[in-house]
Amino acid sequence: MINVGIDELLKNRTLIIVSNRGPVSFIRSNASLEARRGGGGLVTALSGVCRTTRARWISAAMTPGDREVALSGRAIPFPADEPSYSIRLVDIADDIYERYYNSISNPLIWFVFHYLWNLVDHPKIDRSVIEDWREGYLVANRLLAEAAVNEASFVERPVIMVQDYHLLAASRYVKKALPNVPVIHFNHIPWPEPNYFQVLPKEMQVGLIEGLLFADIVGFQTSRYARAFLACCEESAGFEVDWSTRAVRAGGRRVLTRAYPISIDADSLIDVANRENVLNHERLIKNENAGMKLIVRSDRADLSKNIVRGFEAFDRMLIDHPELKRKVRFLAFLYPTRDKLKEYADYRTRIEQTVADVNERHGTDDWQPIGLRIKDDYPESVAALKLYDVLLVNSIFDGMNLVSKEGPLVNKRNGVLVLSENAGSHFEMGEAALVINPFDVQETADALYRALILPERERQPRAWWLKEIVIRNDTTKWLYHQLKDVCSIG
Repeated sequence: MINVGIDELLKNRTLIIVSNRGPVSFIRSNASLEARRGGGGLVTALSGVCRTTRARWISAAMTPGDREVALSGRAIPFPADEPSYSIRLVDIADDIYERYYNSISNPLIWFVFHYLWNLVDHPKIDRSVIEDWREGYLVANRLLAEAAVNEASFVERPVIMVQDYHLLAASRYVKKALPNVPVIHFNHIPWPEPNYFQVLPKEMQVGLIEGLLFADIVGFQTSRYARAFLACCEESAGFEVDWSTRAVRAGGRRVLTRAYPISIDADSLIDVANRENVLNHERLIKNENAGMKLIVRSDRADLSKNIVRGFEAFDRMLIDHPELKRKVRFLAFLYPTRDKLKEYADYRTRIEQTVADVNERHGTDDWQPIGLRIKDDYPESVAALKLYDVLLVNSIFDGMNLVSKEGPLVNKRNGVLVLSENAGSHFEMGEAALVINPFDVQETADALYRALILPERERQPRAWWLKEIVIRNDTTKWLYHQLKDVCSIG
């Protein structure tokens, strides 16, 4: 029924998605370019959306192969064998991209929006930050927005969806060129409260908010983040907020804020979970961990994911409950990310050292309590999600956290979800999960223990309800409510 609704909403319309990262990367293999699946939660969520809408997806070129595609000026149908949407890549000069991505988007905006800075020491705002904002972030936002405007010139009645914190200023450039085209900006990560948002220099505070207020609708994962944005509009930029309708008055326009909790493409993930490469990994994990209870986590190696505290909680659990030694393993599947940033390189070192310490403290010749894999291997991660007895998601702050939805969908063991109260998915899934304060290592350790010993009569209904939530609230529903709201505008 929802699919029919989307078809009706997009009748004689074309959906144009704009994001920093695209659904695939192009890698040159001998004489041809090979398309490989992109990473990250945004790509996971939006790939399913595109398959149902024949969208046009615009993003930045990341690899040398991407740049070849970008310089060709062609939109690439994807997948090649049975195209359902097209990809257009934008080549952004290295110096601009470095400023845009590695100075402003990450770490500055990402760290502020996830409350990651130790404010005693960081951030240090100086002239170079303002220059990177003006000559990197704003320029890259303009280039991607111009590509969307150009793409819109080839279609009738476009609807433009701008994605995430990398492009908080892009709607300004789109709307100035196309004032009558509906624009929605969806922010996939948390939005901070005003007192933390004001860590950013005033020019950035106002610039980010004003940029977003050129959209017709600004969407967030939860009402909590939408309220924080409205408070920043009022306190940091001086805009008039109508709290009863969750709207902002800006330049004679009325901009709506809404919560649209994102999810996953359930059918696509189930298909992936049954593929031969996943089944091979599944058999291998079973053989290597025969007779063991499995705690699993699958994350990017990101500071916001709180990985070190998760291992420390497991360590504490083994200290408190030594009877579990040789009966349980913690398998961590981590994707390398932002390796150029010192903070991430240092955090990876801390992850590896913590694992080594726990394994040294508790391990034996034939049992290592933690199995750590830091590599990009999606099939292996999906296989592990099928086999967990406990799934740990203890994010410091997360916009949503799609792993907490992917795991319950494919899991075969009535696994228990241990979930941070600061993950956006907590608002949907908290009643069926064991909810923790992500900063409380002892509480996390106690929750891991409880999850491991929870009787089947309690595990089964929790697992069933988590799966039902994911199936009912999939990406199609997420897209439908956004399109319904924005298409009613124009």
